[in-house]
Amino acid sequence: MSTTLRQVLEHFESHQGAVSLPQLARTLGVERATLQNMIDYWVRKGRLRESGAAACASCGSAAGCPFVVALPRTYELVSGGSAPEPPPPACACGSCH
Repeated sequence: MSTTLRQVLEHFESHQGAVSLPQLARTLGVERATLQNMIDYWVRKGRLRESGAAACASCGSAAGCPFVVALPRTYELVSGGSAPEPPPPACACGSCH
């Protein structure tokens, strides 16, 4: 029998693409705050990473942009067991980094 912490990682290993926190909390039957702590553990270990960060299509910056919709946080499995790569810059203007 797997621990719930291990079940979180196994869920990501068996599903393709990103997984949302509310969806996984319902699937595993745990509180969202508890699940967030478990996911944060796997992120620190380099096994999961946050995906789907929002960016504005007109200015390329999510920080402070009134046009960016706050979507639920999603996570994905880091393939190959390597450390997650930093996200590319939102644009090449140099002012929004």
